[in-house]
Amino acid sequence: MDLYDVRKSLNMGIPLTNIKLRATDYARVSTDHIEQKKSLKNQKEHFEKYIKENPNWTYIEGYVDDGITGTSDVKRDNFMKMIEDARNGKFDLIITKEISRFSRNTLDSIKYTRELLSYGVAVLFVNDNINTAMPDSELRLTIMASMAQDEIRRLSERVKFGMNRAIERGEILGNDMLYGYKKDKNTGILHIVEEEAEIVRKIYELYAVEKKSLSQITKILNNEKIKTREGKKWYISTISRMIGNPKYKGYYCAKKSEIVDYMTKKIKYFDEYDWIIYEDKKKIPPIILEDLWERANKRLIARKKAFRERKKDKTIYKNRYLYSAKIYCKNHNEVFHRRKSRKNQKDITWVCKEYLRNGKKSCDSPNIRESELNKIFEDLMKAFQIDSKKIINILMNYYKHLIIENDNNEKIKELEKEINSIYAKKDKILELSFQGGLSNSEFMLHNNSLNEKLKKIESNLNSLYAEKNKTKNLNDKIIELSNIIKLKVGSITTRDKIINLFLDHILVSKINNDKNHMKLNIFLSYKEDNKKKQIFPVLCHEYEFKRGYDTTGTKRYQVTYLVNCYFCL
Repeated sequence: MDLYDVRKSLNMGIPLTNIKLRATDYARVSTDHIEQKKSLKNQKEHFEKYIKENPNWTYIEGYVDDGITGTSDVKRDNFMKMIEDARNGKFDLIITKEISRFSRNTLDSIKYTRELLSYGVAVLFVNDNINTAMPDSELRLTIMASMAQDEIRRLSERVKFGMNRAIERGEILGNDMLYGYKKDKNTGILHIVEEEAEIVRKIYELYAVEKKSLSQITKILNNEKIKTREGKKWYISTISRMIGNPKYKGYYCAKKSEIVDYMTKKIKYFDEYDWIIYEDKKKIPPIILEDLWERANKRLIARKKAFRERKKDKTIYKNRYLYSAKIYCKNHNEVFHRRKSRKNQKDITWVCKEYLRNGKKSCDSPNIRESELNKIFEDLMKAFQIDSKKIINILMNYYKHLIIENDNNEKIKELEKEINSIYAKKDKILELSFQGGLSNSEFMLHNNSLNEKLKKIESNLNSLYAEKNKTKNLNDKIIELSNIIKLKVGSITTRDKIINLFLDHILVSKINNDKNHMKLNIFLSYKEDNKKKQIFPVLCHEYEFKRGYDTTGTKRYQVTYLVNCYFCL
């Protein structure tokens, strides 16, 4: 659509219906209620008929968002598809019922109508009699959209007020979707659905008595083909909310959360001591005995607290196991994850994350056995242990160029003298200023000059102090390295300590696409204050490791590891 030509025609008094346009429509309802469904159908039929009956318009299939709130545009899939189609030039005009159906946010209404106009697409709001092709449409649109937005605000306040009054009266809030209960529409009282209640009791028993985890319970229910009331599978979050719901022990509970802002839908969750909660077994007959409910929730709270603590300290995950976050798939640059065998809990392997996510088709990198990795490191330790004095000398020579000579002590003394001299000069010019020997401007000039010199000298002095401390730290690290290399080989504790201290990462790949031949590039570096440095790998050892005799009579296959060990300087 050429906006200039359309506006020119409209200003000449030519009706919009007399202009040749490709027209579509947009309809939306915000709930799944039957009445709203009928309204949606009526909207669609009305606008389709309205467009098709106009000989100057070409009908383009319309767009519908069913049961989606207008306060969030990104959730309206068909609305966003309509914007994309407008960008691609599929139509010239959008017909919709009213501004509140299009967007209830003033800024969004302006934003999208402006965007559509930039694509040469106008919007006709039938009930509001606003055509965005007209120059005065934005002013009218702003006024109408603001009114629609304020109506939503007032509606939100009315709903919140009504809910608070209902809580005061002890009415049970919410719809009829609480698993295990059926809500009487007339009295509002909950009645137990015994078939579902049995599943609720099973969940509490599994969690509180058998000490199953939420994920284990989820798997049990889904494996047994037990469905939720909506006919969907179970999720950990669903079971967690169920265990934490006081209604199952016959308690009224409300005010657990509140929507802070009607536009952003941001929810504030209150602490448990702020909830309105009390026993009401007449309106809410218990499915779970109170003692069992308390046991289950004591465990749930403890595990949630432990999880939050672990989440705060990310290093717990990174250093949870000896090789955590240290083994990588060369093909996908994804970290390997630790897996236990179902049959033998001691048989531990490390598997690429891409393989765990999408299966063997996405990644055929070999799995690595932890026992074999340990053996490889023991072999490496023995190889390096052959001449420990020689290794110590190599490390000493490497660090020697980093050691700052003790000449810094003399430099520090010189700079400290300069600082004292400058402070003496500052005192002198200050005294002259008091005596009238220097004007204020002269004093400021000299004082600023001395402050600049002082700043440079103090900066140099701080650098020398840092280098001096670095010298001490490096010497300490060399002594530590020497002591570690001198440790006796064969101790698991010693092996694990060396792996923790030296192992930077391992790259895993296959040789010639053969699962029986793996390549391990092992990178070693001394970790200083957990800071990642730029590394320069130098090959320090290379050998083959073969899986031992334990494969005889088993399904395991022979594997050869080509191990390249690098020391990163």
